[in-house]
Amino acid sequence: MPVPSTTTSSTLPIEAPDKESLIKRNPHADFPAVQASRPSYPAPSFTYNKTPNPDWLPGTGASNSSWRQHPLRAVDPNGPGRATVQNYKLMISTTIPRPIALVSTVSSTGVKNIAPFSFFQAVSMDPPLYSLSFVGEDPNDSLRNVLESGECCISLVSDWFIEAANYTSINTPPHVSEWEPAGLSQVASQVVKAPHVGESAFSVECKLHSSQDIVGKNGKRSATLVLVEAVMFHCREDAVDEAGVTANPAVLRAVWRGGGITYGVCTNAWELPRPGAWRDEREREEVKKLDKKVNGVA
Repeated sequence: MPVPSTTTSSTLPIEAPDKESLIKRNPHADFPAVQASRPSYPAPSFTYNKTPNPDWLPGTGASNSSWRQHPLRAVDPNGPGRATVQNYKLMISTTIPRPIALVSTVSSTGVKNIAPFSFFQAVSMDPPLYSLSFVGEDPNDSLRNVLESGECCISLVSDWFIEAANYTSINTPPHVSEWEPAGLSQVASQVVKAPHVGESAFSVECKLHSSQDIVGKNGKRSATLVLVEAVMFHCREDAVDEAGVTANPAVLRAVWRGGGITYGVCTNAWELPRPGAWRDEREREEVKKLDKKVNGVA
């Protein structure tokens, strides 16, 4: 039987480990004051722009030379005095934008868990795999549940419920579900036991494919990379075409994660076709000139 989230037993933990106090993502001493000084969230809209340089030609490189004014500085991730958390902060503030997955699971005792992960990405199409990276020496609730149950759900985060999604990161103990404190809606899945997020425009029911522990410099587990296979997609009707093939970013309004406590939303884009076949591209004058230059032909 599930352990009730309202239990008052003194044997149960008050909270899970407080990683935030160690990482110190928030750089502001008084964030409410900083928040109050900023403009209100604009009415969501989505626009297509021209590409940054519509007149770009093969061989011309960057659209401007401003990058030449800033030399690169080498940072050794294994340098003397370099803490692991410093590498973490640099990696998450430069690997951007990162999509956010709300991962929902069910524990062996029936407790429904949900938590946000930005170390998340699509991996392959056959089979349809996603990756989830669970960082930390000690397995968290989500990792334990995925490995024990062999399943989970992934729900994409959009701007209309970002505050609720963020609140699921609270360090509740294993016997307390994050669903109710966040106020998110649980929708029963068709294949797996874990529910998915009703507010999300795109959710995926997943089965465990494989996992790989990652060992840190101290010889201890530092993360676990998990691959999960999609067994059912759930798309909001206005967010995907009739064939269920292409999603509309204007409807998804997907939230991305930056470094620290920075988030953003996809509200503008451009369309940029891939190059044509080489047999055609090599006939372009610009490419012919490059070919001569590379092969030393006058």
